Order: sequence, then structure tokens, then C-alpha cells
Amino acid sequence: MASAASLDLGRLVQEAEALASAVRGALGPRGGQVLMTRPTGETLLTRDGRRVLEALNLGPPTARMMVACVSSHHSMTGDGAKTFIILLSKLLRGLQAILDKREGSPFCEDIQRRERDQKHCHSLKQISQSLMTFQTHILDHIMAQDLRKHFLSAFSSWEGEISRDTMESILEAYFCGRIGNSHQKLLSQLSCDFYYRCIPFKNGKNEMLDLVNEYFLELHSAVTGLPVSNSRILEGLVLHRDFAVYCPADGDIRMLIVTESIDSALSASGLEFVVNAEVQYQASQVWITKRTEAIMKHLQNNNIKVLLSSVKQQEIVIYYAKISGISIVECLSSEEISLLCKTTGISPFIPTQDNIRSEIAETMIAKFCRPLVLGSKRYVHLGLTRTCAFEPHCVIFCGPVHGVTEQHASAFHGAFKMLQQLFKAVDLSDGCEINDQQLKTSLAETEKQFIDSSSLVDENPSCNQTDLQKSSDLAMPIVELESDFMFSALIDRGSSVRELQKLPLKCKHPSEMWVKNKSEPVVNNHRICNDAMTAIETTSTSVVSKQLNAAKEYWKPGNHIVPFKYEKSYKHTVQSYTNLVIQAGSVLSVGGNFEILLHYYLHSYAKQCQQPKLTVISTVIADALLSIPKILYRTTKENSFTQVYFKATSALQTNQQLPMHQQGLESVYCKYQLVASVLHCLTKLLTIDLIIGIKRPPQKTEVNDSEEDL
Repeated sequence: MASAASLDLGRLVQEAEALASAVRGALGPRGGQVLMTRPTGETLLTRDGRRVLEALNLGPPTARMMVACVSSHHSMTGDGAKTFIILLSKLLRGLQAILDKREGSPFCEDIQRRERDQKHCHSLKQISQSLMTFQTHILDHIMAQDLRKHFLSAFSSWEGEISRDTMESILEAYFCGRIGNSHQKLLSQLSCDFYYRCIPFKNGKNEMLDLVNEYFLELHSAVTGLPVSNSRILEGLVLHRDFAVYCPADGDIRMLIVTESIDSALSASGLEFVVNAEVQYQASQVWITKRTEAIMKHLQNNNIKVLLSSVKQQEIVIYYAKISGISIVECLSSEEISLLCKTTGISPFIPTQDNIRSEIAETMIAKFCRPLVLGSKRYVHLGLTRTCAFEPHCVIFCGPVHGVTEQHASAFHGAFKMLQQLFKAVDLSDGCEINDQQLKTSLAETEKQFIDSSSLVDENPSCNQTDLQKSSDLAMPIVELESDFMFSALIDRGSSVRELQKLPLKCKHPSEMWVKNKSEPVVNNHRICNDAMTAIETTSTSVVSKQLNAAKEYWKPGNHIVPFKYEKSYKHTVQSYTNLVIQAGSVLSVGGNFEILLHYYLHSYAKQCQQPKLTVISTVIADALLSIPKILYRTTKENSFTQVYFKATSALQTNQQLPMHQQGLESVYCKYQLVASVLHCLTKLLTIDLIIGIKRPPQKTEVNDSEEDL
């Protein structure tokens, strides 16, 4: 049985607001915790928005779709689940208010003769088209032209180094939103220790963060029954297995990785081996024993002390390993084997007839290999020597119950996902001025695409990415520009032109956008340098000087948050007008500053825009953005939302630095991804034409069925 229903915007609003109400109380540093009860009877207090939303038993498919979008965004950035659903609910409420007006609404024109349902569907399609145009043109344009001049750099030097004070201020603000004020200091210090211990040199942070995020399950362990303060960082790796054979060894320990059994098989896989007599069977066993003994003797001659195996070894292998003084760790997971291979750069050893007599080259060296007892479990602790851009370390999370360690591990992992996004440089726009005629043409093309593909409900509603052909002579390495007088002039003027590029124009979804992972210093040709010189002379010089003076007032030496060094490093605190919309390390002070900035400039754009649909969409998004700072300052007496908003708008109108009402920094790119993901989710919801619910009747069981049949 199936039932079909058209999309109801009012129902979407109710679902989104119900989801938002479940996490609204936990938003911000003063937010509370949500009590969750699992089917097993276990209770858990948490502030993790994704955990709360995923735990809900949701029936409507559109509500499950919203939660899926939240989970997708959270898995990419490590944060923003609560803000995502709150912003989505406010946008849906604002769009419903537009459609309820009918008269004077630009989305209700030229459809008076249609049926009521057709009118509603056509209006939603027009709104989704306008949202696409806004995301791919207006949002990037405002980020490039207006918000970028307010961005601060987390880097304290030209080479992209980040100080520990800055790192702690970013992580403390992150953990305050994820777990509250109880253990944010401890976890931020733990994260800083892990970051600076794992990164062997300053240029290897991207590779290190990739490894941590990919193998975080293998890089941490949890111990219950101990206080949280016992959490610590251990040098090396902790394998979640115990020794099958342990033979203590001193000095440098050579280790070998195997992915199959050491003892030889009588025949190859797929072939049949026939034994016709007892004598033949005994002779076969003798041959296997002697060959296994020869292989283990060969490992001993090559000074192999530890054998790391992904499979369980036979008793004959265990016997000769004890005789040869070789420790064995077996049944390692494929992820642990992959991490060991990537960390050490070696491949698994496969014993064959050819290599059991030659020297074994694919080995790794460990400073120690010993048993480790954590709680009631025994593990293997390896002290590997670094051979790549990752110094192996492991995090031990302690807590009174499993739920606490699980929350801390999840927040810790999310922090490194956030840092991974922080260190990315993204070019979302070409920095050109977009006039109303171009917007009108783009909107018409988007509407045409929707009309042609209106029957495809599951298609990605994002617009196609426009690729610009980039010739190789438009960029040159920074090394060649050090002797260029134009480049020197830019440096002397205090402008960061470390990464000037012109790259692909627009994006679809945050997960599909072009991201510059490696911070290779590249600069455009002389014409672009001249443009940057002109921009600095005409606009940015006064802004930079005022913002630097304001920074001196807010970031005094007595303040424990000192994100930037003074004196000579002040020229790097505010990023210059480059072609990069979001440079690597771009941050803003926490407390709703990003939302207030985007709200202010969206309202300014809406007043000047001559396209009615884009004007309405910009106004709705701008008003919805203010819902976040309203919640953040809902319980404060000294800094109420009205006071904070008035001070911020006054500072923007007088071209001054935004006041800091809360301590801490947050990633600009993560905030941009949040807005883009919400708009993408909203567009997907509004393009749904029909919701089909399939109800399966319960299967009837006959009375005369036996217990075995049941």
C-alpha cells in the first residue's frame, strides 16, 4: 500500500522547528546538556547536536532528510550541527511568511490562473532557483568583497606557523560548544599537545591531519573507571591486541608485517592435494614443520624481533617464535595494518621460495615494543621511529563511564576535522563585480534548467561548475618573486600576498568545491600585482591600520588569548585584498560575529539590488542569521543581544574593528561551509515534488504453525 502527498512547506517548518527545539538549549557556551536515554537503559548527558538528532526516532522522510544533511555537514567539518538545524528552521519560517503574503510577493506573480497546489509548487521551485543563484553568486561575492576585510589570520609568521596561544584559543572555543565549560581547558591542552607532538615539521600539517582524521579510531584508546584528568598523550602507537608471544628485547627493534600465515600450505589455493596413505600424511607434516622452522630461522638471522600479523598464526609458528625469541602480535585489523604501512612506508612480507634466503628489506624500526595495561585490558605499545610527516602518538581518554570517554573522543576527533578545514585555502570567486544584468541572466538560465529537469526529483539542484582555463604562465613560484620589485613593494606595505591565484569560478556543494589543500605560495603575473597594489592604496591601507590599532586595544598582553604577535607581525593580522575569498588560517572572534557581519552586508546588498527575488531571499537569509547570536546572548545581562548588535553595527558603519564579547576564535571556512550546506539542504527540500509513503501490512501467522516454523 502506498500513499502520495505533495510537499507542504508548513509541515517542513514544523519538522525543522521540532528538531531545532531539541538542540536549541545546548547552543553556545552557556547552553545546557541534553539527557538521552538509550533502549538499554543507559542514560547520557551530551551537548553534541548530531548525537541528539540521530538518536531521535523520526517518521517523516523529510525530517530524516534534514538530519542526514546535518550529519553529512558534521562529518565534514566536525561541528555546526546545532547551528545548522536552527538556521534551517528560521529560513523555512521566513520563506513561509513570504508565501503567506501572496500580494506583493515576487514568487507569486504570473501564476494567478493556476490551481492552488500548482501555485504552491511553482513558488517553491522559484524560491529554490533563487537560492541556487544566491549561493553561487551573491554569497561568494559578499564574502570576497565585504567580509574578507574583517578576517584575521591565525598564523603568526609568513611560513604559516601557528602559535600555541592561538591554537588553544581556537580549540577552547570549539570544545566549549561541544562539551561545555567542564573539561574544555583539559581537552584543548590535550589537543594542542597531540598536534605539536605529531607534526615533525611545520610544512607537514596537512598530511598529519589527514592521517589523524582517517585513522583516529586506531590512534586513541578509552579507559573507564578513572577521572578525566588522567587522560594523556602516549608516544608511539597502541595496538588493540595482546601479545601471542612476548620476548623482551632491548635497543632498536626490527619488526615485520605479515598478512598471511607463516606456515606453508601443502597446495596452492584452489588446487586439490590427495593423500593416499598415512605415510604420505606424516611426510607432509614433516615438510611443513621443516619449512616453518626454516622461515623462522631466516627471520631470526635477519634480526627480526617482532612479527605483526593480520591473521592468526598456527601453533607451529608460535612454537618456533618462542625458540627464536620473536614476539608475535596477531589478528590486527586491516586499518591498523594500513596505518603501520603508511607511517613506516613498508609493505607486508610474503614468504616465498625465492625470498626466504635473501635479506629482508621491508622492515621497520621501533624504539620499544612492550605490553601496556589500560584498565582491565592488555595492549601492545609500539615506539616507532618517524619516516613520514607524522610522528606517531596515541591519545588515552579516561572517564568514569563509557559515555564520557565516547563524548570526549568524538569531540577530539571533530576538533581535528575543524583544524583540517581551517588550514585550507579556498577560492570561490574571481573577485569580479557582478551587476544586476548578470544576475538576471543567471537567474533566467537557472529557471530554464529547472523547467527542463523538473521531472527529475533526485537530481542535485546545485548549478554546474564553471571551469576557467588557466594557462601556466599566469602563476610563478614565490621563490622567483622574491627578487621582483613589485612583490617586495607589496611585502613592505604590510600586505599578505602569499597566495594570489585565479581559480575555478563557482562551486556546487561544500563537499564538491575546489579546495587548495597544499599551501604552495603562488602569485599571479605583474598585472595582478598592479591590481593588488591599487587596491591596497585606495581601500585597504586605512582599514588595516585601524583594525591593527583596535587589535592592540583588545589583545593586551594580560589577556590569555593572544592570537597574534605584536610589532613586526602586525602586518599579518588582517589579510589583504587578494583573489582568495578565504585564505588558509582565516579566523574570527566567536560570539556570533560572522553571523552579524553577513547579516549586515546582506541587508546592505538587498537595499541596492534591483532583482526582487534576490532581494527577498537576501533579506530572509540575513534575518535568519541573527537567530544564532540571539540564542548566544539570551541569558547575558551585561551584553544582551540588543547591545551587542548595536555595538557591532556602529563599528561597521564607522569602519572599526568589531568588539570582542567572548574569548576565543573560530574558523571562517567552517562558518561559510555551514551557510552553504544549509542553503544546499534547503534547496533539496524545496525541489521535492511528491512524497510517497509505502506501508507494508504485517505478515499474518497461522495458528497451526509449529514452534520450529515460528
